[in-house]
Amino acid sequence: MNERSIKRLRRRFVILAMLPLSLVMLLIGGMIFLVNYSVVRSQVKDTLDYIIENDGNIQDAQIIEMAGQDASQGTSQGAGAAQAAGQNASQTDGAAQGSSQSAAQAASDDQMQEIELPTNDYNVIHFLYEIFGTEQYDYDSPEFSFSTRYFAVSLDTNENVTEIKTNHIEDLTQPDAEYYAKYALRNRFGFGMTGVYYYQVKRYDNGSFLVVYLDSTNQVNSTYRVLYAALILIGFGVIVTFIFVWTFSRKAIAPEIKNAELQKSFITNASHELKTPLAVIRANTEMQEMLSGETEWTQSTMRQVDRMSGLIQNLVMISRAREKEKTAWIVTDATKAVRETADTFSPVAKQDGKKLEIRADENVKMIASESDIRQLTSLLVDNAIKYCDKDGSIEVALSQKGKGILLCVSNNYADGRNVDYTRFFERFYREDESHNVDHGGYGIGLSIAESLVESYNGNISVTWKDGVICFNCILK
Repeated sequence: MNERSIKRLRRRFVILAMLPLSLVMLLIGGMIFLVNYSVVRSQVKDTLDYIIENDGNIQDAQIIEMAGQDASQGTSQGAGAAQAAGQNASQTDGAAQGSSQSAAQAASDDQMQEIELPTNDYNVIHFLYEIFGTEQYDYDSPEFSFSTRYFAVSLDTNENVTEIKTNHIEDLTQPDAEYYAKYALRNRFGFGMTGVYYYQVKRYDNGSFLVVYLDSTNQVNSTYRVLYAALILIGFGVIVTFIFVWTFSRKAIAPEIKNAELQKSFITNASHELKTPLAVIRANTEMQEMLSGETEWTQSTMRQVDRMSGLIQNLVMISRAREKEKTAWIVTDATKAVRETADTFSPVAKQDGKKLEIRADENVKMIASESDIRQLTSLLVDNAIKYCDKDGSIEVALSQKGKGILLCVSNNYADGRNVDYTRFFERFYREDESHNVDHGGYGIGLSIAESLVESYNGNISVTWKDGVICFNCILK
């Protein structure tokens, strides 16, 4: 496995690790925003319902006047003057006065003890009520009047404004109130939002209207704060997670790299070890033919030896195809490489009674290894000739695609309607009816072609239409 393959595997691991995590984080953030938005909307709707039920009027703030405060102050001043005049009173009167003050102080302390200071009784149940918007707000509380900013507009049956109530909001002119009311009536929904205002429309039985606008600046800002905070935290979490995943990705893919190296080592060692017994079998068979003459059995043995030798060569070819480095690539004339390689198969196609056509655009070039392009063309054309229908035709087409090339090799294949083409690039795979041993193939050529294409960050695909199968290769 070369450096480019390791980087590609590492990138794939990071993408597969980050994608589900990012989706889960976005899902959680979206759910938090939607819950907060629905709770705010529900609370605003309840407030508007309450105001409309009271025909646009809510309880005004209660004002507590301190009656008798001045008289109390005057009495205290008079008592002070009398005390100054009687400074020479007897000790008995002073003691009595002290006892009276002590009794008054004790009574005051008892009264203070009866007053209970407010406590924070916020608990989990209260929290859950707030989260899901099920807590009932005390609309009769004076706090509701202080914290609610709204205006109400009454309209007659002809949608003419008859009354405007703006005592709970400032900086609102009469034309603005009329415009907002007309806007709400034109909207097809009786409840909605415009800017920082939520509105609701009520139509009475006599045909008149009441439009109430509630200033929800705090609620709207709170909703957007939750949204922006969630997005920032998600972005920060994704970045931090990416750093950690990228840092530990090499260790995560280390077993795959080791397996690939073991596979490469196994193929190389097995190929080397198999060559010796095959050479011995070939030599013994040739010697037997020299002594006893050529027979049906010796011919069969020699065919199997040739077949095994070709299979070993292809296995080594797969291993080497995955190890090619880009540093050896140069600007290559793909038109020349494809034409020359395909022309060498013309006699083979003609001998089988098939027609080979080459349609390559002129001056098609890319940065690549010429031997790779020739090998890819050879594999695809050889496969097309082997599995083309009798008296059919093979077509090789080449064109420029960006900085890369597009190579298409097609042939007649009438029985390809119900074939599983996704398995064509599996090693040693043969489709039952057309891919059989009689064609002389190993079921490994397309796998080699796929490895060559992947080494150029390209892709190879197969399509079938109207009795013609086509292999499309894009090299980048």
